[in-house]
Amino acid sequence: MKKLFLVWFVLIGLFVSQAQTENGVALVMSEVKAGKGVEKILSLSDFSSQVKGTPFDTPVFFLGDIAGLLTKNAPEGFLSGKVAERQESTSKDYTVAIIAGAHANEIAGTLAAYWIIEHCRVSGGTLIVVPRANASAATWSISNAAAPILHYGARLSNLAHENGPDPDFFIPASALESFPALSGQEVRNLNRRYPGDPMGNRTSQTAYAITQLLMQNHVNAALDLHEASPGSSLAWSIITRPEYLDIAALAVLQIEEETGKSFHLESSREEFAGYSHWEWGKLGIRAFLVETLNPAQPSDDPTVDQIYNDKAPLAERIYIHLCTVKALVASAYEELGDLVALNIEGLPSSKEEVQKWLLGME
Repeated sequence: MKKLFLVWFVLIGLFVSQAQTENGVALVMSEVKAGKGVEKILSLSDFSSQVKGTPFDTPVFFLGDIAGLLTKNAPEGFLSGKVAERQESTSKDYTVAIIAGAHANEIAGTLAAYWIIEHCRVSGGTLIVVPRANASAATWSISNAAAPILHYGARLSNLAHENGPDPDFFIPASALESFPALSGQEVRNLNRRYPGDPMGNRTSQTAYAITQLLMQNHVNAALDLHEASPGSSLAWSIITRPEYLDIAALAVLQIEEETGKSFHLESSREEFAGYSHWEWGKLGIRAFLVETLNPAQPSDDPTVDQIYNDKAPLAERIYIHLCTVKALVASAYEELGDLVALNIEGLPSSKEEVQKWLLGME
């Protein structure tokens, strides 16, 4: 088994080394294979051209009903042409976005997104999946930590990929005047840069492209998948704006019933300027940030056994993320009311099923 893991790590290192010289799309496509449920694959740069051809560009996977998508000059392969926009219509389709990998060291979210891409089929609506929201962050690590299937990256974008140096300090663009200044390196933290700026640094341009993706496709609900350290109060939590707490509360009951894991709720507020759950929510999107627990954080300890960890084994974290997706999709639909239900087939029935996938034993 140890030899198998070693082969994984070596292969992933080779993939990443090659992909760094190309763009983020190549990196992601080296890690995941689209299943039969994927109807189309575009690039994030189709929604904002500033990231095109950079390590920040990343695939966007569409599952389910894509009749409402107008794709101009988009070839059938994984690289698209100009623009993808949701047609203005009277469609009652329910559109959900799953965004993962904003922090590339929070691996369970990205792997949950990869499970959906490889295994799931969707009917009754559209599911948009971005497994590596910050592909640049996946190209480097502060500790050379490792994981199966994918490269264990870093919390921040790779400075070598940015279009300028870090400033001395940073304050999110939408923050109040009383907002305390953050460390300058936080300009490379994707989850501090929403709604983004097409004229900003590469990380901010990526945030802008993701916001455009959500808006152009009239997304009803968006989930941002993350992980927290064992000492963080955010571990095993769902964070959302006050107006969407009831949706999250119903989902928490379903998650606990299905997984036995108790989640707690956190209310988003002005202090979360630049965060996905606050900024996407301003746009009328039912936005939820989901946190599981990564035992290797906050230092990304490379000695932590992700597969067989006694606190939070990787398969369990992925399974819980996927159960959370199912619960929040259902709960948000009940609140929306008049849309056609979105059905996701192919989600795992147990953490053991996810474990077999991680070990290549399906």
